[in-house]
This record gives sequence, C-alpha cells and structure tokens, in this order.
Amino acid sequence: MVHLSAPRPLHAVLRVVAGTLVVLLAGAMLALPSADEARAQTAVEPRRVEVLPLRGGLIDPPVRAQIEDVLDLAEREGAELVVLQFTSPGGVSVDAVELAARIAASPIPVAAYLGPIGSGPAAGGAAGAIWLAAHVRALAPDATVGPLDPLDLRQLDAATPDPAAILAGTPRVPGALDAAPSDAMRAALVRLLDERLDADTLVAAGLGRITTGVEPLLVELDGATVITAAGEVVLRLRPDEVQVRFHSLGLFRRMLHAAATAPFGYLLLIVGLGMLLFEVFQPGFGVAGLAGVLTAAVGITGAFILPVRWWAVALVVLGLLLYAVDTAVAGFGPVTLAATASFAAGSWWFYAAPALQLQWWLVLLSTLSALIFFVLVLTVVLRAQAGPEGTVVEELVGRVGVVRSTLNPEGHVFIDGALWRARHTGEEKMPVGTTVTVHGVDGPVILVAG
Repeated sequence: MVHLSAPRPLHAVLRVVAGTLVVLLAGAMLALPSADEARAQTAVEPRRVEVLPLRGGLIDPPVRAQIEDVLDLAEREGAELVVLQFTSPGGVSVDAVELAARIAASPIPVAAYLGPIGSGPAAGGAAGAIWLAAHVRALAPDATVGPLDPLDLRQLDAATPDPAAILAGTPRVPGALDAAPSDAMRAALVRLLDERLDADTLVAAGLGRITTGVEPLLVELDGATVITAAGEVVLRLRPDEVQVRFHSLGLFRRMLHAAATAPFGYLLLIVGLGMLLFEVFQPGFGVAGLAGVLTAAVGITGAFILPVRWWAVALVVLGLLLYAVDTAVAGFGPVTLAATASFAAGSWWFYAAPALQLQWWLVLLSTLSALIFFVLVLTVVLRAQAGPEGTVVEELVGRVGVVRSTLNPEGHVFIDGALWRARHTGEEKMPVGTTVTVHGVDGPVILVAG
C-alpha cells in the first residue's frame, strides 16, 4: 500500500524561502567592501597646492603674517607644495633674514615665483631674500632680482647679510641648483647685493628657472625631487591628482598693507586730515568727520610702518592748518603762499627711502588739489552758509524756517530761499522737516527753537 504524505502548509514554505534569502543577503553583505574601502576604491584624496599671490607692494608685517599662516596651514594639512607668487621692491618693518630662514626650514617644499609675466616683476631687498630662500626659485622672463641692500627700507644704514649666507642653508632642487655654489653662482650672489640682475643672468648662474606662470611651473615640477628640511620630497603634481587652493590677505590685513604703500598711505593721510578740517567748518560732527578719522588713522598707521621724515609730515600738517586758517579769515595772500610752500615741501621729502619718494606729478597734483579745495570749494561752502549777500543776520529774528539737516545741536535751516547755519537751544535733536522759529543770533549762527 502506498502512503501519500500530507502537503506542507504554506507558512512552512515561506519560512524556507525567507531563510534562504537571509543567507544569500548575508553572504552578499560580507562580500561587499567596507565604507572606507569603497571610498578608497572610488576616490583618491587630492594633493593640495597652496598658492599665495601677492599683488605687489612692500613685504610688510601683514604680508609676512599671511606667508607664515599659509606655511603653517600647509604643514598641518600635509600639502604637496606652497607657491608664493609676488613682485615687490623690498621690505619694511620685517626681519627678512628670519622670514627667509622660516621658509627654508619648511618641511613642505616652497616655490617662489616672480610674476606674472609681462608686468616686469621684481624682487628687491627682503623680497629678494625670500626668493633666494625658497626651495624652488622661478621667475618670469622679464623679472629681475636685486639689489638686496637694504633688506629693510626703514633701516637704510643696517648691514645686509651676504646673500650666500641666506643661500647656504637653503635646500636645493637637483638639476636646478648645484649642491655647492659654483663660481658663477658666487659671482652672481655678490652682484645681487648692489645690482639688479635679469632672469637670463640668474638662470645662467644656476640661481633659478624661467617659467611663464604658476600653472606651467606646476607642470614642470611634476616628478621633481626637492630637498627640504624634512628630507627629499618627490613632487606629484599631476593635474588630475592636485587641488590648487588660492589664498589672499584678509580685509584687515589688506587695509594695513594698502597703508604701507607709499603713495596710497600719503594720500590717505592728507585726505583724512582734509575731511577733518572740512568738518571743523560744519555744524556738528557728521559723516565727513567720521570718514576723516578712519582715513587719517589708517594713513598714520602707514606712516609708522614706512620710513617717513617726521619733520616733512609736520610740514604737510602745517600747510593744511594754514590753509584752514586762511580760509576762515578769507585772507588769500601771504598765508596762502606759506601754506602752499609748506605742503609742497613736506610732500616732496615725505619718505626717507629714495625708493619710496613720491613722483613729482603726484606732489604737484596733491598740492593743487589742496589749494583748490580750501581756497575755492570751502570758501564757496562757507559763503553759502552765511546766507544771501546783503542780508543782515539780525533781521532773521522772528522768522520761521524748516530744518534741512538735523540740528544736533547745530545743523542747517532753510529760511526765505536761503540756507543758514543754525543751532537749537533745546535738549533733543530736531529732525529734518521740523518747523522752527529764529529767536536770536550768535555771530553767523542763528538760534532757533521749535
């Protein structure tokens, strides 16, 4: 007799199918790579190249701080290369030898490139020392280096170290620089103290390489061996493996760096002082006064950074004060001539370093601008504030006017088609549009009440 087994229940079949799926899924999970392995298979961490383009000007404390920040960042994050692109006539208020030693001691290779091409880039004084200290020295075909003396424009009489001493502790790029200075290199280093050498001369002496930009330099350095303070480093700079990150001076450092630019620092100072003197002749203290304080403060900061002749600065200030006095009394005679002579002489001898001397056309233009501002513009403003010609101020008592600039406590009031300087006698400010009545006078200023 044949016995037939009873069919399995449906839920038993489902359990078998589910168990099989779980086993298959677990096996698939074990076969999959970990998350880290997956990332490693799909992406390669890019090597970083930190680039700091410096747009000209002197190597000053803000620039030095930015260079050191980039070097520190490169060391922390293990960058492949640091590129300093600059052109600079020299340094001021910076220990160039110490900064050069900091660059040479960097475990991350540092390339110094004088560019961009076509701008006649140069490296004098402290900038030349930085260029010499870099592990890789590159320059545009129209670039020049030197003279190195003086390293600091504030210390014109200080002894400049032998450039060979700076070069002695500097790691070199095999194939670009010899292991020991050759006779040609020694001769070029001696000349760098007092001369400006062009790119061809420097390359012929084995002191650098010519390139047309940062990007071509990175292509040329791919695979190069650089000896740093940490030992030999083989640069891997393939475009598909490198991430280039650009840096710049922050807003505050940019302002300080601008103040340390000779023409700009000078203009900031005289414009700031001019706005303050203009505010003296205005009722209250307004926008011009605040802008004058900020502008003059930045200009004075630049004067402490750059090598100025303080007696020349005093002559410029004296000239502006004489202009203001002459405007107040409407003399326009000998005092005007004295103000012009004092301002022009102070401007011409403003900076102590010959490399920073202001151009004659800038001195002439600024002197004429000061003369026109005080003799013409400010005089017209003061006459407008005095009301229509032939009007007696005392006759305004009892008349009604409208506030045209906030009385705090002084401002301007519009009365019978003319604008008058006014001062209110209350404790609160009077906004624009308030109707006031004249109840007295104080010299050229009318006294009003709401």
